[in-house]
Amino acid sequence: MRLLLAATLVPLFFMLFAEAATAHDGQSSVIFLDIYPDGTVEGQVEHPVALLNEVFGWDIDPENADEDDIETTLAVMTEFNKASLVLTGEDGSVWPVTFTDSEVVPTENRVYAGYNFVVDRTFDEAPRTFDVTYKGLFEELDGYPRIPGHSGFVTIRTDPVTGTFLNEADFQPDLMTGADPTTSVDLDNPSTAKALWGTILLGMEHIFIGTDHILFVLVLLLPAVMLFSASNGWEPVPTFRSGLWRVLKIATMFTIAHSITLTLGGLEIIELPSKLVETIIALSIIAAALHNLRPIFFNKEHLIAFAFGIFHGFGFAGLLSELGVGRGQRLISLFGFNIGVEIGQAFIILLLFPALFLLRRTAVYPWFLRIGSILLALIAGIWALERVFETSLGIDDLLERFTRAPRVFVLIAIVTAIAIAVRQVEDGRERLA
Repeated sequence: MRLLLAATLVPLFFMLFAEAATAHDGQSSVIFLDIYPDGTVEGQVEHPVALLNEVFGWDIDPENADEDDIETTLAVMTEFNKASLVLTGEDGSVWPVTFTDSEVVPTENRVYAGYNFVVDRTFDEAPRTFDVTYKGLFEELDGYPRIPGHSGFVTIRTDPVTGTFLNEADFQPDLMTGADPTTSVDLDNPSTAKALWGTILLGMEHIFIGTDHILFVLVLLLPAVMLFSASNGWEPVPTFRSGLWRVLKIATMFTIAHSITLTLGGLEIIELPSKLVETIIALSIIAAALHNLRPIFFNKEHLIAFAFGIFHGFGFAGLLSELGVGRGQRLISLFGFNIGVEIGQAFIILLLFPALFLLRRTAVYPWFLRIGSILLALIAGIWALERVFETSLGIDDLLERFTRAPRVFVLIAIVTAIAIAVRQVEDGRERLA
């Protein structure tokens, strides 16, 4: 048991101090590009709000700007960005660009204003070599001042050909400055291995940012260290081996189910409306939580995992579709994404299971099981309402304060430490079940 705790807590210790790399340093501008296999190109120009205040004389709160604040800048920034941004192909042709809308981009380092654009040209295949020039803020433009010392990055956010998804960390090597506001982009040649690795990382990341999938795994884990009987209710599993076996059955059945529908949905053999899928995913958490409170299928949580895992797989497939994975990369992307999901899922189970196992024999755990299940059902109920009525009640913003890395690892470490302390106290008082 001590070795298991060490294996869990040592990685946690290092993760507490691990920060994800990001292009949002609070000072620099960033141009994100999405290069899709079907030949479409989209992107976003992002500036720190504080910088825009300095250039345009606006008075927007750089720490708490909202969507309405950023929208008031759209007309001015559309013209400014159109005059500033030039994308030039390998053949010397200038790509026509249209700016569409704006959005607020909250980051760890102040708020950014994001301005989305599309390239009004469809290429025969994803372009691999081109230049990006952005003159605004680096040179005097239309009477607007140049910002001395300001710099910017070009980041390829999406490029399924090379397995790049949701990237905010890897920048193109040329820094945009006043002396040279041009970055030359030369993407790697298509690589099956790199594309596979990229989709594995995407699957892992989706588990960690997909709060509903995490909560579904958690609501199934809560009773995994207990056994239910009609006469005695919930009782702790007798051994670590029996508890681990129950967890493995749950994880395996969930994996089989969502792998089937991830493949069917990813290959577009079966497609379901995203609204329906996301609503059923929320309802799956409610159903599993209610089953914890009043079990119907005694000690058959793995069957619940399989039944609702079907719909979680369609949810995973929807993400790949939204990211524009081309048909040529579809099979390798499905395979890699599924591997990443399993790694992320196994990692969460590895971190959470020791704490639950330690608590299972204490008088606290039956209450923890009930209260935890009720809380998860309430959260999922709010999700279901949001998804049915297509509105936002703010639950995601609240949850992200606790579930995003590395904060989630801090939370798990705290829960594990509390579990160890409670177990020691109960053991010392000879009150373990």
